[in-house]
Amino acid sequence: MGKIWGIQVTMTTLVGRYEVTETLGGGGFAITYLAKDIMQPSKPLCVVKQLRPNQTHPRVIDFFSKEAAILEKLGKHPQIPQLLAHFEQDDNLYIVQEYIQGHDLSKEISPGKRLSEAYVRKLLQDVLEVLSFVHEYGVIHRDIKPQNLMRRREDGKIFIIDFGAVKELGSLMLTPQGEVISSMVIGTPGYMPNEQGLGKPCLGSDIYAAGMTAIQALTGTQPHELKENPETGEVIWLDAVGISQHLAEVITKMVRRHHSFRYSHAQYALQALNSETQSSPPVAKSQPVPLAPKINLSRRRTLQLLGFAGGGFLLTAGGKTLFDSVSSV
Repeated sequence: MGKIWGIQVTMTTLVGRYEVTETLGGGGFAITYLAKDIMQPSKPLCVVKQLRPNQTHPRVIDFFSKEAAILEKLGKHPQIPQLLAHFEQDDNLYIVQEYIQGHDLSKEISPGKRLSEAYVRKLLQDVLEVLSFVHEYGVIHRDIKPQNLMRRREDGKIFIIDFGAVKELGSLMLTPQGEVISSMVIGTPGYMPNEQGLGKPCLGSDIYAAGMTAIQALTGTQPHELKENPETGEVIWLDAVGISQHLAEVITKMVRRHHSFRYSHAQYALQALNSETQSSPPVAKSQPVPLAPKINLSRRRTLQLLGFAGGGFLLTAGGKTLFDSVSSV
């Protein structure tokens, strides 16, 4: 027997291999389960995501397979869960991923709790290093927040989980015109910048979310509760903390209202974070902070592989990938 939303249910075994033991969460178009791989001697735990598309047209299944291949590539990073399998059963689509034992960072970053500058520097270092790998594939995560950052129990390493388009794939359908579409906007209010809410995410959207997570850790205030400058729309947060000039500049640039003023790639933000020593004087709480200087890096194209773990404009089905990739940064 297992529990699904607090109710005892008969144990389910998927494709004769993955024995579902518990429901971890979900709703709408997707549900996430904890399962055992009974085909392996140690019966290791894994995470099974059940996607419930409106249609299981062959074109939708084809897109699902292509986007799963992108997630498999991303899972090669040591701090992104590996893709173990993907399959279709009973008109549902499934992906199986490595289970990360540990806790998500909502257990550390909580309302009213202010964390140190050293903690936030290390957090940004860890998150931006993984995002740099993701962005090299032109992929946008679209839902960076404490709940999607896992600290592994055995070594304390930070993992990025729950890529946005995994959820979005559950809402795919084929229109009468033959287009594969989804009407879902992936993201979380407060962490999601304006362009993402309009259905036009970019790599800088992830930078914004990581910056808002850092501000939440420093201030103890949830992003949706932060005030904005009524004239510029920029988030107001520095009056609540005392941190080094350098870190203040970096975070300020990460959370600029318009994406063109942010770092356009996680690697740029990471290099900015690491470009100065730890000896910067603290910023007075009332002192305005100038924008972070531009980083002199050559522009280069990213791989045209935005897909299963990314998002953006939806495309028609004529041989193209489901999501627009980001052509340059």
